[in-house]
Order: sequence, then structure tokens, then C-alpha cells
Amino acid sequence: MVIEYGNSKEVKCYRDFVLNPDNRSTSRAFSKTFGVNLMEPAKKLHDRLRKYDSAGAYNAIYGRTDNRIEIKQGCGKKEPLILKVRVGRGPRKFFNHIIDDERNLFLTQDWKGDFNSIITIYVIAVNNHDYNNI
Repeated sequence: MVIEYGNSKEVKCYRDFVLNPDNRSTSRAFSKTFGVNLMEPAKKLHDRLRKYDSAGAYNAIYGRTDNRIEIKQGCGKKEPLILKVRVGRGPRKFFNHIIDDERNLFLTQDWKGDFNSIITIYVIAVNNHDYNNI
């Protein structure tokens, strides 16, 4: 899958680390923001997501584990469809599915597609189950 990242401070910190984990400044910033114990799981998850062609292909392997991609519950019919996946055992990474070249990022809950059609994701938040900002 193709992974794109939003502009929030936490998302940029996460992005910078998973794209360049050997850089000392990005590693230091990541450990301050998310903790040292999430460094390896974050990089591993990023590499796994990029390895699969779609969210459906990823879920075919990891769909029975805690690291599956799933739809965030509690969204109204007109609210954006938000997907989530665990980073390690605690924090979750939230993202929207990008549907076309015009950057239509938000699908609503009445989406009739399937996870196999999700080939690009747009990360909007990384947090510890704090749904208020999503």
C-alpha cells in the first residue's frame, strides 16, 4: 500500500521515524512522543503495510490478530469513514482511505467498497485510544 501522512505534529514525528529510523534526531523525537517501546512495533507495522498491495491483502494475513485494519466504530452516516490499526498493543494509527487522484479523502459510513480496494491510506492521527481528536 501507499502510505501518505497528515500534517499534525504527532503524525510528522511518526512519519519521520518510520521513513528514517537510523536518524538520531527522528529516533529521539519519536521516543519522546511515543516512547521507546513503540519504536520497533511502529517500524515493523509500517514495513508490513507497505509490503501488501491493499488493506484486504494485509487483513487476509493479519485479520485475526490485534493488528488488523478495521473501521472505527461510532461514526455517523455523514461523518468520514476512519480506519484504524494498532501500533504494538496500545496506541492506534488512524487513517482515511484515499479514493481518487483528486484527493477525496473521506468516505462515509455507507461505503459499499471492500478492503481490497484500499491501496492508498492517509494517516491523520497516531494516539493512545483518544478518539476525541479524530
